Amino acid sequence: MIIESLHMTNFKSHRDTRIEFDTGISIIIGGNGAGKSSILEAVSFALFKQYTSKKIEHLITTGQKRMSVEIQFTAHGRSYRVLRERTKTASKAIMKIKEGDRFQPLISGDKQVTQEVQNLLEMDGDLFLNAVYVRQGEIADLVEKTASEKKQMIGRLLGIDSLEKAWKNMKIILDKYSEQKIRLEGKIESFKDLKEGFKVKKEKEKELTQKIKQINLKREENIIESNLLRDKKEILDKRNVEFENTTTLQESKKDFLHQLEKTQNDLEKQLNDITVKEEEIDRIKPQLKKLDVLKSLDDALKDLKHLKKDKESLNKTLNDIKHFEKVLDENEQYYNDYSLLDDEINNLQYARDQFEGSRVLIDQYHERKSKIEIKLKKSLEKVRDVLEKSNQVLGTSFDSVESFEKHLSQFKPQLEAQISEASEAIQDIKRELSNLQVKNENLEKPIKELELVKDQCPICKSDITPQKREELIGDYNLEIDNNQSLAADLGVKLKALENEKKVLDFQQSKIQSINLGILKEYLKSADHDQEEINNIDSSIQELQKKVVVLENIERDIKGKKSDLASIKANYEKYLGARGSLESLGDYEEQSLKLEDVNTGVRDLKNRISALMEIARDSVEDLPGEIAYLEKQAQTYQHLLGEVSQKDSLNSRIQENQNLIRETREELDNIKNKITSLNYNKENHERVKREWELKNAELMELNGQKQLSVGELNQLSRSLQEIEDKLNSLKGYEKELKNLKDFLKLLNLIRDLFSKDGVQKDLRNVSRPLIEEKTRELFEKFNFEYSDVRLDEDYDVTIYGPSGESNLDMISGGEKIAVALALRLGITQVLSGGSLELIMLDEPTIHLDAYRRQELIDLLKKMSIIPQMIIVTHDADLEDAADNIMKIEKEEGISFLVES
Repeated sequence: MIIESLHMTNFKSHRDTRIEFDTGISIIIGGNGAGKSSILEAVSFALFKQYTSKKIEHLITTGQKRMSVEIQFTAHGRSYRVLRERTKTASKAIMKIKEGDRFQPLISGDKQVTQEVQNLLEMDGDLFLNAVYVRQGEIADLVEKTASEKKQMIGRLLGIDSLEKAWKNMKIILDKYSEQKIRLEGKIESFKDLKEGFKVKKEKEKELTQKIKQINLKREENIIESNLLRDKKEILDKRNVEFENTTTLQESKKDFLHQLEKTQNDLEKQLNDITVKEEEIDRIKPQLKKLDVLKSLDDALKDLKHLKKDKESLNKTLNDIKHFEKVLDENEQYYNDYSLLDDEINNLQYARDQFEGSRVLIDQYHERKSKIEIKLKKSLEKVRDVLEKSNQVLGTSFDSVESFEKHLSQFKPQLEAQISEASEAIQDIKRELSNLQVKNENLEKPIKELELVKDQCPICKSDITPQKREELIGDYNLEIDNNQSLAADLGVKLKALENEKKVLDFQQSKIQSINLGILKEYLKSADHDQEEINNIDSSIQELQKKVVVLENIERDIKGKKSDLASIKANYEKYLGARGSLESLGDYEEQSLKLEDVNTGVRDLKNRISALMEIARDSVEDLPGEIAYLEKQAQTYQHLLGEVSQKDSLNSRIQENQNLIRETREELDNIKNKITSLNYNKENHERVKREWELKNAELMELNGQKQLSVGELNQLSRSLQEIEDKLNSLKGYEKELKNLKDFLKLLNLIRDLFSKDGVQKDLRNVSRPLIEEKTRELFEKFNFEYSDVRLDEDYDVTIYGPSGESNLDMISGGEKIAVALALRLGITQVLSGGSLELIMLDEPTIHLDAYRRQELIDLLKKMSIIPQMIIVTHDADLEDAADNIMKIEKEEGISFLVES
């Protein structure tokens, strides 16, 4: 995948940051804590919803309620957008795909979008981070750390550490089931003594059963005696209850009679009070006839006062109406002129608003043009620099990219063909030298054997003369000398060919450093910038015409506003008078109201005269007289209420007298009944004691029985439990067997996850692939080494002109190159070999100055990965960058500094 853009809103310290990414090496530079690493985290969050914060809410900028991250990228030739939003309580995700010129919705929902991204990139979030994201210090660790530490680090990247963690965690599970197994074995061991205990408890059950039978016989005898005493006691109890109840009733009736006699006295007293109140009512009643007349007179006087105030108000309103109508007539023309000018100014201001943005747009276009011109200049300078360096590499002097590309397309295949021919010739000579060496070794063997024997051929075993033996040895030595001479000639030829191939390889390494793709991207960017500058110039010309129109409109507005100000006072007088007239109402209507008020005044005066004639002397202190009579009226009503209870009181007196007579008769009957009961309390107490003693004896027998029955029940339950345990023994034994089989299976699975199991297999499978990718990448750095090997612990061995070397034996620059190639090789394997993007977080951290510079020099030469994004605070890395983005932070907010 290639990232095209990233937009963060309220993400951590980024309030509103938008970044456009290009191919090549992009450097994101800034101070510690500026918010650089948050950009890499935003990429991981947008694609897979992965983040480093403890809670997802912590990703939202402090003080904000919502954050969002949108990423646009290409994969498999298609463009995609992923947008993720988050509030304090809810989240939203949507993925779009580019169809034509527009992005169309593809899928939505957090889990659905994450799954779609995983399917598209063929990796999940963890694999993406391990493959694409090179964490802080990983390059330095591959150089500096011990073999075991490097092995552990690579294991983490390959996911082997999760297998190790699973292996360790399974020990906890195994211990848990082992404890369960021990407990089961203990349970089974405890069953040994159960059978003997079962026999003893059976004998005890038999004894208890016999004891309960004996208790039952004795109980039956006691029950008969107890029932006889109980019947006698119940007869006496009943007579005692009747005696007690009758005595209590007698006392109650006496109290009731006393209460009735007291009530009779109270009622007769209340009746005497009512007679006195009736006399008071007769005295007050004649005075109350005058109250209504006085109240009507008081209301009429108040109404007259209000009508006089209304009359004064209406007269004033009529005078005000005449005044404001005169003001309207004097200022009407000013009002009409002001309204006309105001409409004209509003129309002009509307027209001005249509052109108002022209000046701002011109300034913005000039600012935009200035930035694009600077960018265009940089792009052209980079084109010239790259073309000049490329000409130096090939020793040419082309002044156009097209000419240089055409020459390179012809020169490169020729060079590759020459290298291939030289390599084949070198291999042929090496094979021939090897054959000559084998021939000489084969010839030396019979010579040694002939020197050891005298009369017999060591090959055919036939008899030979000493002369023949010497002749054979001479022939063999002659052939060896001829082979050695031929080998010497071939060696000279081989050295010449190898020197020639070194020159050709050196030329090829220089050609590989030429990046025509970047050159074309610069040219494309420059053409796009020039086109945008032309469009801006055209837009500025159109806007300048609008600015001229805008200036004319502003002059007209200024003149008309001056005219408007000169008549504003008359305009405001007109508006004030019109508003006052609207609130005062119609003149004719107010005149009619005045006539109605005058009529009301006359009518009230006539009515007041009539009432005063009736009231006469009471008019002198009208309020005091009304107050006195109202108080008398309240007293009158209160007395009427009390007197109204007279009939009810007479009725209650009669009823109370009847109750007194009935109660006295009931007391006489109760006294006769007590005498006829003939109750003896001492005899009753004696029978009760005999029954209680017999009942206590019976209760003791019941207790003995209950105790024995309880003991028998408990014994039966214990026997049942023993039987259940004996029956469950087989179940425990079966469970133990299954548990042992399960533990055996768990141990087998744990062995599979161990260092000698799947972990070893995964290392053995991945190591050759990583070794192959590391070798391919290391060769691109053009060091004089022929091979790179990794052992089982991922220790690196390289082979060169001086033979075999380890990391401690090579230079700092070569060591950094090996570490970078190894890390990128791991990335290639994890990404399935289709590596287009890699992100490095502070790659120079923990490196000394020399090794940091070596890494920077290597990154400058890198053209093997289409897109590399580096987050760093190291300004030296800017020399290796195709694109530089600076991040700064002010008042807690991170932002991209415009270049």
